[in-house]
Amino acid sequence: MTRKQILTFFAMGLGIFAVAVDITAINVAIPAIEKAFKADVDTIQWLVNGYILSFGVLMVTFGRLADIFGRKKIFFMGLLVFGLSSLAGALSTSAAMIIAARVVQGVGGAMLWPCIIGILYSTVDDDKKSLAGGLLMAIAGLGNAAGPLIGGALTEFASWRWVLFINVPICIIAGIITYLEVGKQEVQEGKSDVDYFGIVAISVSLVALLYALNVSPSWGWASYKTISLMVIFVAFMAFFLIIETRKDDGLIPKDVLGNFQFMIAGTIMFTFIPGFFAILLYVTQYLEKFLNYTPLEAGAVLVPMLVVFSATSAMSAKIYNMMGARLSIFIGMLLSTIGIVLVVLFGFGSSSSFYGLLPGFLVSGVGIGLVVPSITTAGISAVSESRGSLAGGIIYMFQLVGGAFGLAVVTTIFTDFAKDDLLTRLQDSSLKLSNTELSEVVNFVIGSGSSKSILNSLGQQEYNTVFNHIHHAYVTGVSSGLIFTAIFCGLGALLTILFVKNKGAHSNP
Repeated sequence: MTRKQILTFFAMGLGIFAVAVDITAINVAIPAIEKAFKADVDTIQWLVNGYILSFGVLMVTFGRLADIFGRKKIFFMGLLVFGLSSLAGALSTSAAMIIAARVVQGVGGAMLWPCIIGILYSTVDDDKKSLAGGLLMAIAGLGNAAGPLIGGALTEFASWRWVLFINVPICIIAGIITYLEVGKQEVQEGKSDVDYFGIVAISVSLVALLYALNVSPSWGWASYKTISLMVIFVAFMAFFLIIETRKDDGLIPKDVLGNFQFMIAGTIMFTFIPGFFAILLYVTQYLEKFLNYTPLEAGAVLVPMLVVFSATSAMSAKIYNMMGARLSIFIGMLLSTIGIVLVVLFGFGSSSSFYGLLPGFLVSGVGIGLVVPSITTAGISAVSESRGSLAGGIIYMFQLVGGAFGLAVVTTIFTDFAKDDLLTRLQDSSLKLSNTELSEVVNFVIGSGSSKSILNSLGQQEYNTVFNHIHHAYVTGVSSGLIFTAIFCGLGALLTILFVKNKGAHSNP
């Protein structure tokens, strides 16, 4: 690689690292932020949800704008928005202010991500695109792995404010290197009007979908509010598709929207990602609730999986070039499915520990490291280079929406199975719990109830009996949810074998 390519990769890597760290680091800082602003759980969860919502909704829009107006221009704007919103978040004086800052941060992330992908892929030749994708996802994996540790260390030894403030110097360094070293980026030839109607339609549609998926576990899928949001999603998505099919050069041009190889890559990403998201959420909860891990310790348990993911991503280019897109994606999907099953079989139970989770984590890490960069490379390679930022944005949108959908379904499965199992076991036991005590026990399994309040209410002997039932119910719920993600991932593996071409070369619709 030339000096310019190395510096370009370094600058783009800093941007990816900042975005990836920010997704996971904030989770560890949430209790401290909650305490600082005396905010409740329902409010403070929007530190995560607000970021993901704006990130996912605007990814496609900024990917398209980057291809029209220039990736460097949108990249610099993204650095400015991301850096200033991080500074505003670090200086926040209220929960509302920091949540607003996080939403704007998501906008900055949505500007940065597709530009970074487009710049990296355009910097290298076709035979090196898989290497670019592998390095990109390796850096993202390192960022995700380091996030809980960085967030925990900064929160514990400095302040939660540093979790956000650290983004400012990173953005400045990335901006300086990009200005000096990154060459001119290819933009779409000819005049192209901004598709305002398309932007509004897809934004409203995705906001409705992602918001519905976020709140459906608490509202219920049959709630009129959830159904109303899903109707809005379908209506505006239909409106968007009508707009795009009537325009030659819309927000998602016909040569991308009608590109089968590109769309199947996005669909496979959608089927793959729920298992990864479910493991990140529910395994850490299990460790904290039943094995008495601190949040930092629970985050550290995930590091082996994320480090293996990162290392495999870095090597995935050789596998992709040797085997082709179909086999590299299929093997990764198969390993991911096996990894989820191993977590279910050996990760939970009365003798569960970090070592029981490790086999599933390691196998899953290899699978993720193969799948994510291979799908990204296959998808972007299926379209013309001038569509690279848009394609990268859409692929990542499939990832975010797939993760939100997967978590919503898994949460519903978990809640139903865990609650049914718990109530059945308590009914069959000799325990006589009051309605208040029963409510506390159920809430501890499916919500954020306190084991200490249950202990104080029941006494040590009855608590030990109830806790065994709680543990069994939690494991039943989580296992059922993870099995769903394994089946869903297996469906993606089948789609890969049936429809993905074995080369990542350009293909026309």
